Amino acid sequence: MFEALAAYFGKWYARLKAFSMLAGAWGFLFSVNSLIGFQAGFEYDDGLSYSTPAFKAAEKDKLEPGTPDYWNSVNRSYALERLKPAPWLAAWALKALGVKIAVFCDRGSEGADSLEASWRKLADYFYFPASEDAKYKVLEKRRFILYAGASDSGIIQARKAGVTPLRLQKSHRSSLPFAYTPGKFGERQLPLSRF
Repeated sequence: MFEALAAYFGKWYARLKAFSMLAGAWGFLFSVNSLIGFQAGFEYDDGLSYSTPAFKAAEKDKLEPGTPDYWNSVNRSYALERLKPAPWLAAWALKALGVKIAVFCDRGSEGADSLEASWRKLADYFYFPASEDAKYKVLEKRRFILYAGASDSGIIQARKAGVTPLRLQKSHRSSLPFAYTPGKFGERQLPLSRF
């Protein structure tokens, strides 16, 4: 009887010890990442979100692409977009480790307040770079450890800035016109990020 009781308590003690080690490791990583201020960048369009429906809604309103009214319509149509689970979970995993999450939107910032509000739990920063050079400058000046994006231009800017790129797969149904050639730059790909 005493042997069975000792084995029972020994098993639970080993579990408690393993849990304590994992919690301690997580606490250390969270503290270091938070204090240093590491960031991870995620592209929004065809990265975190399948955003083709928002763009189609703006086209249906017959708005001129690139105008403030067009971007206002696209940014306020975020409810039509669909979340991509794999990139979203990857971003939350990094956030749980104390890494700040920055979302990069290759679009105008007009009407983006509602879009930003809908992502405020995950995203610490939103960037609306006007050009690829502006994206490069943000990646270079902040402490980015990862840039996850679907577009070739985002991967190129991450490489230029010395940030580790991660390719997010573009949806087959996407109508966004950016260049997309996975693996061309030797970057790793996030599995199941197409859906």
